Amino acid sequence: MTSSNKIFASVVGLAILLILGVWVVRNQTKQGSDEIKLGSILILSGDGASWGEAERNGIDMAVEEINSQGGINGKKLTVIHEDDNSKPEKALSAFQKLTDADNVHFIIGTTWSHVGLPLVKMAEQKRVIMISPSLGVKEFNEDNPYLFNTWPHDFLLSQELAKYVYQKGYRKVAVFGAKQVWVEDQTEAFRTTFENLGGKIELRFEPQTTDTDVRGDVLKLKNDPSVDAIIMLTDGENLTPLNARRIKELGIKQPVYSITLDRKIISDCQGACDGFVFLTFLTPSKDFEAKYKQKYNREVEIGGDSAYDAVMMLAKAIRSTNSTDPDIIKNYLANIKTYTGASGTLVSDGKRAFTKPYVIKKIVNGEPVDAQ
Repeated sequence: MTSSNKIFASVVGLAILLILGVWVVRNQTKQGSDEIKLGSILILSGDGASWGEAERNGIDMAVEEINSQGGINGKKLTVIHEDDNSKPEKALSAFQKLTDADNVHFIIGTTWSHVGLPLVKMAEQKRVIMISPSLGVKEFNEDNPYLFNTWPHDFLLSQELAKYVYQKGYRKVAVFGAKQVWVEDQTEAFRTTFENLGGKIELRFEPQTTDTDVRGDVLKLKNDPSVDAIIMLTDGENLTPLNARRIKELGIKQPVYSITLDRKIISDCQGACDGFVFLTFLTPSKDFEAKYKQKYNREVEIGGDSAYDAVMMLAKAIRSTNSTDPDIIKNYLANIKTYTGASGTLVSDGKRAFTKPYVIKKIVNGEPVDAQ
């Protein structure tokens, strides 16, 4: 073969390779263009799993409903669930897998603050939108324009609890908190509001969340007759049933007020939480409650309705903009003023989080019922 023929053959071969390469890329793009990927990073095992499981259920319900109606702009929505086991290092690993290996740009999660905060900067660097259905601290969404909350900030509920307790006539209280980022946030919010109203914190307990011996703290409470009410701010943590059972064992009669008690915590109290009054942002619509119970044969737990709303809100943004570009979607989400969904009517705080009215519950025979 002459040199010119060799050159010609090489050029033809290169052209064929280029054509094949373009065809493969186009074919792969076409194959991937009929779906929109969604990821989740939730507590699906260990402490807090009841929240994460409810959130997974809410996500799956929304995805199933969206796909049954034709998807989003003709594209099916698929979801990849990851378990962070309430550990920051596992949340980081899950985030890297979803974004690097699975090419996901939209994530629902995390469940709790201490695993969500370490992801804030990375999510911004990678332009990944995250919507948390239960994370409670404002530093999550306010420190990254790609991050949102459909669950109101915990400190707001603690402020309302302080007002509620003060209006009930209590002036000297004991506060049970914990060394956990969101618990510390809500404990400080209660203290500031209660003291500004004229109340006083007589006792304040903040052990590590891994502590299991609460006898000393509760004994101090029993020996302080000046305390006229007990404030329990350890929602979601096992310290709540430990404290409750010890309070009952020692025959302490002061009323207990709390926030956001989930059904697992109430069950773990073994009857010791009966009589507790608590404020909560868990306000699922009657329609969602019925659909959820029919599908999963259980009551809606914290995060279930707000996770459903997170998916639906994201779907609305993609459908309305006809785009999956995170920059376009984040701008759309940031401009939502109000959103009425499964968890109630959400009102934007202007900082990529939402708030809504709370409800007051009382535990009667192990069941949370509307307080009178």
